[in-house]
Parts: sequence; C-alpha cells; structure tokens
Amino acid sequence: MSQGFHVYHLETGNHLPGTALIGRVELSACKNHVIRPWIAEGRRQVSDEVREELILEIPEQRDLPLAAQRQPQTERHPWPAGTRIVSADSHMIEGDYWYDGFPSHKKDEAPRMQFVDGYFDMTIGEKHMTPPDIARHLCNAMECNPGLSQVPARLKDLDIEGVEKELIFPQRLFGLFMFGEMQNREEVFALYNEGIARRCAEAPERLFPIMVPNYWDMEATEVSVKRCVELGARGLMVPLKPGRGKDGKHINYNDAKMDPMYAAIAEGGVPLVFHIGEAIPSAMPGAAGISVLTQMQGFRLQWSSLTFGGVFDRFPKLKAVFVEGGLSWVASMLHDADMAYTHFPTAMNPKLKHAPSWYWRNHCYATFMTDPVGLSLLDRIGVETCLWSSDYPHQESTFGYTRSSIQAVFDATNIENAQMILGKTALKLFRME
Repeated sequence: MSQGFHVYHLETGNHLPGTALIGRVELSACKNHVIRPWIAEGRRQVSDEVREELILEIPEQRDLPLAAQRQPQTERHPWPAGTRIVSADSHMIEGDYWYDGFPSHKKDEAPRMQFVDGYFDMTIGEKHMTPPDIARHLCNAMECNPGLSQVPARLKDLDIEGVEKELIFPQRLFGLFMFGEMQNREEVFALYNEGIARRCAEAPERLFPIMVPNYWDMEATEVSVKRCVELGARGLMVPLKPGRGKDGKHINYNDAKMDPMYAAIAEGGVPLVFHIGEAIPSAMPGAAGISVLTQMQGFRLQWSSLTFGGVFDRFPKLKAVFVEGGLSWVASMLHDADMAYTHFPTAMNPKLKHAPSWYWRNHCYATFMTDPVGLSLLDRIGVETCLWSSDYPHQESTFGYTRSSIQAVFDATNIENAQMILGKTALKLFRME
C-alpha cells in the first residue's frame, strides 16, 4: 500500500508543497501545521459480501476509512431543543511535557515525546515506548489526525460534528500504566497533569482534563489530589493494574489502606475514573480483534473491588466512572453481584449496607460510543448512569459518523433520557457547566 504524509496549514487548510517529513521534527516545530496521512488506495475496506453479513446498525460503521482519513459528519437536522452534546471520553496526544520539569540528575530518565520521521515517538532514554513500526501504523491509522495534537484543528471537527465539550484523556500515557513498577511516577504523572492542564486551557470552555493522582503513596495522595483539582481536573484516573505501592506491596483497590485516596477524591468533588487501554500489544494472529474485545469487556474487577470492599459505604460521596467499556456489561454484572450477595451470605465481608446493584445506581457511571444492546437495557442499567462519548479521534471512535451515533441514542429512548445520556448528566457530574 502506497502511503505518505501531507502537511496542511492549520488556519488556511492549504496543503504546503514540499513538506515531506524527513528527519527529526520537534512537536513544538509543528505548532502552526497539522499532519494528515493519505493512502493511495480507495477508502473501501470491506467487501460487499462481508458488509451484508455485519450486524452493525449504524450504516456508516460498515465501511469506514481509517480514523485519520475521516471527515467530520455535517449537520443533517437540528436536535430537540435543550440538547447538549458532551463527549465523556476523548483523547489528546501528549506533548513533550516532562524533560524540562525533571530534576537535573534524572533528565536521562524523563519521557520524551517528539515527532520523528512521520510518527510520534515516545521514549525513555534509548527505549521506544512504542516500537517505531507500530508508531508509524498508529500515525497512519489515527494519531496523525490533526485534531489529536492541535487544538484549533480539533475545535473545527467538534464544531462540524456538533460536540460542545469534551473530557480529555491521554493517548500514550496508558503505555506507561502497563509498567506498574515504573520509575519516577511522581514526576511523570505530576508533569503530565501540568501539561494537559495547559493544553485544555487553550479552549477552557470546551476541553476539560482528566488527571492522574498519586495512587501508590497514601501519605502523599491528599496533596496530589488537591493539586489536580487546583489545576482543573474533572476526574482522577487510576490504572486498572496499579502494580506496587511505595511500600513494595501490590496495590488492591479493595484494601482499606487505599482509603486516604478515596477520601481525598470524594472531598475534592471529582469522580474516580477507570479507562481501558492497558493491554499488552501482541503480534499473534487476530491481535487487533482480540485486543478490542477483551479491553471492552467491562470492569467487573474494579467495580466489585469498590463495591464488595465496602468503599462506597465508607465514602458515600465517592463517584466512579468506567470509561470505554460500553454499557451492556453492566446489566449482567449487576445480576451476578446481587446473586453472589444472596447466595453467599455468610461469606460477605464486609457486610454491605445495601444490595450490590444499589451502589451502581447511586455511585457509578459508564461511557459508550455505540451500544444498541446496552441502550436496550436502560431499565436495568439506569439512564442516569449512562454517558455518551465520541472517543475522538480513535479508530473505534464515532469520528466521521458522530451525528449518526447521537441519533441512535434518540432512536433508542425518549428525548428526556437521550438528553441526559448525551450531555446533561456529564455536565453535572464533571462540573463542566
């Protein structure tokens, strides 16, 4: 497949002739330009025969170009009066946030993010956190969408697709989460928080940051949480697999030793957040499909740790958001949780104040992009717990058919419910009004 890169000026949208990306280019040097990959072949990825076999209900999902080549979907008709569209999960690629802020004696241990030979290259020392071949693929597939790195280009896409506000999650930082015993967690996550706060401040009424608190040292967690809130965090994300704490012992979210973190987050008035994205990449056959399906299977471990561990009983103001796993996993989990509670009564320790499913409806939320099955189960999941998101601009995102995905929510329920799911609940939960 023939491929390459075209560079466009952010303000004019004009192609800049002679702009082959050769050699090392600092991200700061790309401030006034955006990179959009192209593929010489046509956009058709799926044969007519296979397209007829698909069970996807939104027509645009059946044959999409790669995310970096999609165009935002224009307005077809206005939404009902009072509709607010908020993405509860979108992404922005990291800048070179760390080197300048790292202690002088640790500079060689600082993560670096640079644009190199047509791809984003995150390194620590001589180690590529993403192998170059995979990084090039990511650029071609999604990361060289201009809106992933440049706020003006991003806002143009949001305006066309009708998205008013976004909650901003990281892009490559999840790769660092995979290393539970990573060095310099204090500097890495604190400097990320500062960096993403600066980026979101470029559009303060549109972009709202998710940050990472200190989750490994309970003596430092309160100060860390307060700093995140001061910086404007609208949610605090912790890893699915947190690794070891400062004491060298494995971190378990149902351990009462984690209570200082829960107390600080609850008092800070922002939700605790879990997001998919920590699966180790594989080159084995079927890796892409396996990765998507296993990562989007839900958060039973994390939710049950908080619920059966008594965390919500101890911290009644704590809210938890489970991001990008969809909705449908919730219904079966709640049934199984209540079954476990009634069928193993003598083994429940601690004894809960409420039925397990009660904690979902009163403390928890889940985000989705498209989930017709989940939307058919709103009576079991709870409309008030469901949050739409675009996941902009990932491969699995709604970018290119965002308005169709919004229409699917209106088609699945009544206007009042749809408006809650599409934005009103997120505005209140994440204090984005």
